[in-house]
Amino acid sequence: MTYSRSITLVLTHDCPWHCRYCGFRSDGEGLLSDGEMERIIREAQQGGAREALLISGERPGGMPHIQEELARRGYGDFWEFANRVGERCAEAGLFPHGNFGRMTEEELVRLRPNFVSMGMMLESVRDHSECAPEKKVAGRIAGMEAAGRAKVPFTSGILVGWGESQASRLQSLEVLAEIHSKHGHLQEILIQRYVPNAGSRWSAGVAPTLSEYAEMMQAWRDWAPGVAIQIPPNLEPRWVDLLHELDDLGGISWARDEVNPSRPWEQVGLYEKRCEAKGRKLVERLPVYQSHSTREWLDVRWQERVSRFWEEKVL
Repeated sequence: MTYSRSITLVLTHDCPWHCRYCGFRSDGEGLLSDGEMERIIREAQQGGAREALLISGERPGGMPHIQEELARRGYGDFWEFANRVGERCAEAGLFPHGNFGRMTEEELVRLRPNFVSMGMMLESVRDHSECAPEKKVAGRIAGMEAAGRAKVPFTSGILVGWGESQASRLQSLEVLAEIHSKHGHLQEILIQRYVPNAGSRWSAGVAPTLSEYAEMMQAWRDWAPGVAIQIPPNLEPRWVDLLHELDDLGGISWARDEVNPSRPWEQVGLYEKRCEAKGRKLVERLPVYQSHSTREWLDVRWQERVSRFWEEKVL
């Protein structure tokens, strides 16, 4: 059973889209300041984090006030800013993972040298009328296909417990497996339970039963063998009951979950004890899996550092 010791840097909460379920977005916050970036990096180093999770609203670079701030701070566009934050994290000894929503192949290639992995949730293969008009399934699929062509180690997954059927969950997983069969870039998938936040305008639906979880995980094993399954333990309180099929607990931090602030993590030691009670050993990993730690998937600047981590784990 693996996990990543992480800390999150929110480049901006600002987002031009208005999805009802989202409690993350804002309209006029602006970009992460240099001072706040350095403070979080110091906290990460002091807390022993390895992963720096960089996130933002979707395509904030198109918002006029963000464009103005980027120009004022000397950046040509949002991706140049994201690259600088990723580079600074790397300089501090962290391993950056980026999740900025849908990106083009060209944008992914630009960020790839400064990130060991990236991600974007599919959420569902069925369009919801109450999501932002821009957030269509076809666009999410296109973004994941672009990541595959760009040779970016990738994380995706589905959102469950927001009113969907078991049939749609399985269909969504099947689509993810089909994309992975073309490109091989999925390291892991999340089966992530929906938790409304203070800003959400979408009520929680019925969560999957344990048997439905088991059916999803078995289907994924059949469709995409070797691709890890993650269920975040701060979002699904029954995660212990799923340990026999589960591979990963995701990023765990002493700091708050910036996407789900009402659901803090427990201390790592507690997760270790609960895993041990079920016959599983909890071990740390990087945001890039060993399966994707080769020249095919990693920029040359990362290969030695990533290899050293895995060699130390073996020793």
